[in-house]
Amino acid sequence: MTPSMRHLAAVLAASATLGIGASSADPLAARPAAQRADWSPIGGTVQRIITRMRQSLSHAQMLAMDRATVERFITDDDRSVLANRYWTFRVDAPATVSIMRHTGQEEPPFWLKTRGFKLTPLKVRSQEYEYEVWQKQFPAGSVGLGINCFNRHRVHYFVSVGPQGGGRQPRVTDIVPALHGQSVMRKGASMYHDWSDLTLVDVPKELDGQVLLPTIRGRAREAHFVGGFRQTALPSTLRPSGVALTWPDDPKTSVAIQWRTSPAAREGWVEWRRAGDRSWSRTEASNVMVADHRILNDPEVRLHTATLAGLRPDTAYEYRIGPVPAGPFESFRTAPAAGTSVSFVWLSDTHSKADTARLLERALLIDPGIAFAAITGDLVGTGQFRDDWDLFFAHTEAFAKRRPIVPTMGNHDTIDGLGADLFLSHFALPRNGARTIAPERSYAFTYANTLFVILDCTEDIAAQTGWLEGVLRSSNARWKLALFHFPPYSTDEDYPDIRQEWCTLFDRYHVDFVLSGHVHQLERSHPVRGGKVVSDPADGTIYLMTVSVGQGPGVTPPPPWAIVKTAPIVPVCHVIQINDRGAHLRAIDAAGKTWDELNVTKR
Repeated sequence: MTPSMRHLAAVLAASATLGIGASSADPLAARPAAQRADWSPIGGTVQRIITRMRQSLSHAQMLAMDRATVERFITDDDRSVLANRYWTFRVDAPATVSIMRHTGQEEPPFWLKTRGFKLTPLKVRSQEYEYEVWQKQFPAGSVGLGINCFNRHRVHYFVSVGPQGGGRQPRVTDIVPALHGQSVMRKGASMYHDWSDLTLVDVPKELDGQVLLPTIRGRAREAHFVGGFRQTALPSTLRPSGVALTWPDDPKTSVAIQWRTSPAAREGWVEWRRAGDRSWSRTEASNVMVADHRILNDPEVRLHTATLAGLRPDTAYEYRIGPVPAGPFESFRTAPAAGTSVSFVWLSDTHSKADTARLLERALLIDPGIAFAAITGDLVGTGQFRDDWDLFFAHTEAFAKRRPIVPTMGNHDTIDGLGADLFLSHFALPRNGARTIAPERSYAFTYANTLFVILDCTEDIAAQTGWLEGVLRSSNARWKLALFHFPPYSTDEDYPDIRQEWCTLFDRYHVDFVLSGHVHQLERSHPVRGGKVVSDPADGTIYLMTVSVGQGPGVTPPPPWAIVKTAPIVPVCHVIQINDRGAHLRAIDAAGKTWDELNVTKR
């Protein structure tokens, strides 16, 4: 995925269209009203259809929804919107519009034949998929296209616009959704903003050079009725649940306490004090409503956040959440003012799985002094499914109500180009990151003697380089760590843009460890500098990958830079202990078995 495509995918947040997102944390809310309307051309229609279904069908009937049932709830006006207003643009000359439809899709979009599109003998191919080509001629003026399907066929259609007969190539303007943009239909072009590494390998000469209108795969969910409804196993109540701590600012002096309730709990607060004190302070919590109207048994929850500031370093605090009911006391400890050691647990690709709870429990048994849990992306399986987040916070709560979570954005957290509004709504994070991307997607903090730099590799890589260099250059921390999802050195995938933009800075300012995930392998590199193995960790960076949902077979033989340590199927995490003299990294499974171990001495 190129940097520009990552950036475009990241800003395509479709929460308004999908009925998913926090009302006051909606990433579309900061955009001009006209642009928000452009992005959600069928959102109101889809919501009205869902409302009719809810009024007439049981949960069991909605979960078993089929095409015939969907048709019962679609009016003629709805059908017109779904067939004509999903994707619109203007052409300034007579045009031939081509729809490239995945041949693996069981049935064509319902509007193709009724709108007069004809199937041609032409075929278009990418590295992964074959597409058949449907065409229709339009006069100069407006062109409107319809939805991909009523289920969730992820391989969305895309479009090219060419001339009619011997006419000139039409100019395409006024594209809605506006952020889709346009490029050129040719070999090597990308048709999905959220998967720009997937490119065309076979383009018929009849289409070569035309205007290409790419899309994002996530748009297939906008009219997702068949198989689109779900139930959460953990519906919200008046009682706080999913409690988690994060650091919204300096770990020495701040903490944010977050939880969820049913919508009826309109307010909340945290009472807190230094451990052993008699008097309590109270901090009122802010809250936002988060809606996912395809969750039948709990479509809305309220997320509460209480931010405590002005705390004393290296101090134990007690707190409780209220008011309905006043919960039990919990505790946390702030970071030291000037320490020489830190212990933490590192996971990646947790995907809302129950293994996360077992790994965190085992890590604390090994080292009760662990200060926080860092997770390098793919916290959940589908970032726009709120029930996935319900599970994630249920599995982490026993740990996270006493020790903060340090999260990193992964591709599943912002999957298929649909944005990361739920990730950002669920965490209160430092706002000291790169100003060239949205706040809280990148950030940095120092704990004791160690700098932690969190980067968002699903965003524009180059846009974060200047900020990254400034953080590394200004830090006098004895140890430096960078955390992000896509591994720059991996046996499975290749990210040359990360190596070019970030790894050169890791070399220049000597970042000790880079922690990543994504490839679902347990891997570790030799010290690397300038893309080459060096003998001494003091001269290079060690790159590590972990996975907390089990991993596949390792690559044999490994590349020259790699020490591959694969634990087939078994989820793992790392307990990492750092002091002035050295670092100890140990990969363990939930039973406590060690799968990899590393000691690095700091001179």
